Amino acid sequence: MGMKQIKRRAGIVLAATAMLTGVSGIASATSAQAAANASCWYSATPNNSSLKTTLKGTYNLKSGIGSVCSNVRSVSTGTVFYVWCGAVNPDSGVLWFYGRVAGTETKGYMSSDNLNYVSGSWSYC
Repeated sequence: MGMKQIKRRAGIVLAATAMLTGVSGIASATSAQAAANASCWYSATPNNSSLKTTLKGTYNLKSGIGSVCSNVRSVSTGTVFYVWCGAVNPDSGVLWFYGRVAGTETKGYMSSDNLNYVSGSWSYC
């Protein structure tokens, strides 16, 4: 499954969740409003996926689901990132993956926007 399919599927899940929980205001929030109200989100982190990705550029691995979360460490372009599971950021609607940097025991969250698909599939956290 490619990243576009992953993001589309995550968007559908987020929209359905908003409708089911009555949180229709999420769709009308502007980027500025979302950024002002951004939180660092967390999820369970089961290793229930086989997705292998590489980084599109040099980005910071995060401690939680969101760009406002603290940095774990910087990860360089082309580095392999093994995905354990995925979760959607409620503030931005962006899909984030929890996983491990190849060749290390370093774990954290990475935005799906920063990753290239290599192989495998993923499941929600």
